[in-house]
Amino acid sequence: MPEQKFYDTQPTGENHQVDYKDPTDVEEIEEAIKFGVVDELTQKFALWIRTKMWRRHVRETIARMFEYSNVLYNKIKGIAEQTEKRQGQVEQRQATLEAKFKEVIGNATKDSEVIQARNSENYGKFSVLDDRLENIERLMMKFLPVGFDVTIPHKLGVQPEINVRTWDYGIGVLPLGTEEHGLFGGTASQSVPIQVTHNDYNESIVSLPVEYRTEASLQQLDNSHYLLIDEESKRSIIFELHI
Repeated sequence: MPEQKFYDTQPTGENHQVDYKDPTDVEEIEEAIKFGVVDELTQKFALWIRTKMWRRHVRETIARMFEYSNVLYNKIKGIAEQTEKRQGQVEQRQATLEAKFKEVIGNATKDSEVIQARNSENYGKFSVLDDRLENIERLMMKFLPVGFDVTIPHKLGVQPEINVRTWDYGIGVLPLGTEEHGLFGGTASQSVPIQVTHNDYNESIVSLPVEYRTEASLQQLDNSHYLLIDEESKRSIIFELHI
């Protein structure tokens, strides 16, 4: 079989007015490459692109690089899918083991007083006492005004009555159109349980449940309104002072 030869032809219809403005060489990037792993096939493709004389050969090299990149992508995708599937199986087994463990703990308890303590008239039955205690802790974090103090230097010269309200996804917290579906302008406001301590006639400390803790800075809207915007939880908290 005779050797196949390739010849470049004179290009026609090309734009010869292209303005190539950059006469400098390409930047050195060896620092970003030498610490990584470049396989032999990729090294071969790079060498071909740098040294092949004919345009057809260069184009064929680039095409093979695209095909090889797709092969690598599909391998990575397959590994990721298998890992995700495996993670789901592990999580399911973990949940099953936890359920069986609680069942064993519950059945191992013989003390009728402890068994009775698992049940709540208001919140139903719990498989183990620890679940009921954790439920109580969650309620305390949400409704007990302890754990997060906000100091308001209002300088009103009186000890004002203070009300606190909160809502999520309010205007100004997120760019318009990015809030949850059906929540344009934010959710309906809710009252927050608080405890107020007046240091004097010009400064008050408002204690809120720890669930509302935030590192956001307090903003003064006017003499009787102060605002906290927690961008992490998408929550707004407003303090209303009444004289």
